Amino acid sequence: MTKPAPRGIRNHNPGNIVDDGKTPWQGLASPRGDGRFLRFVSAPFGIRALARTLIVYQDKRRAPDGSAIDTVREIINRWAPPVENDTGAYVAHVAARVGVGPDDPVDLHHQAVLKPLVCAIIAHENAGHAYPDAVIDEGLRLAGVQPPAPSAAKDPRVIGAGIVAAATTAQQAVAQAEGIWSSLQRMGISPHYVMAALGLAALAAGAWFLWDRWQRSRQGIA
Repeated sequence: MTKPAPRGIRNHNPGNIVDDGKTPWQGLASPRGDGRFLRFVSAPFGIRALARTLIVYQDKRRAPDGSAIDTVREIINRWAPPVENDTGAYVAHVAARVGVGPDDPVDLHHQAVLKPLVCAIIAHENAGHAYPDAVIDEGLRLAGVQPPAPSAAKDPRVIGAGIVAAATTAQQAVAQAEGIWSSLQRMGISPHYVMAALGLAALAAGAWFLWDRWQRSRQGIA
């Protein structure tokens, strides 16, 4: 016999947000509640409601000591009060998923923080349930939190283009060097003499640089 999905998953309300009968959430189903908890037309709208609630906690609510709600402990104490939950275990689970300490400050406006926090709450509320990344990302996008733009340095297309460009530049440099070498030979100038002259010039430039730095240090110039 197949075990039924948890209530929050059936309702597309993975945060198990209680229906207050008046908040006009986006994506509400009809009827809007199941007698206690909200119902949404799809999971992304339920994830949106979860994410927006957490962001409102941080932006507009206060912890019991009057400070901003900006740690996992403060967030979960507000989300799942100790009078109804094993908040200590909840906090430990969520902090571990986010990769921070329970009392480390976090910024829920960054997807890198909000996404694992939302996923941890969903798992804790729904017997370990996990949505695909695309569903979570869509819910966070509806909440106004976009995923970070892909780094161009990590884009395979950019890396490939860079390799091709580097190879082309190297080929051009080799061709130019071969042309100069041939020209020197036609003029009767030994390329070895040219290389020696360049080496001496480099040594002279290095010596001048060291002398200049020594003079500057004596005069107190950076």
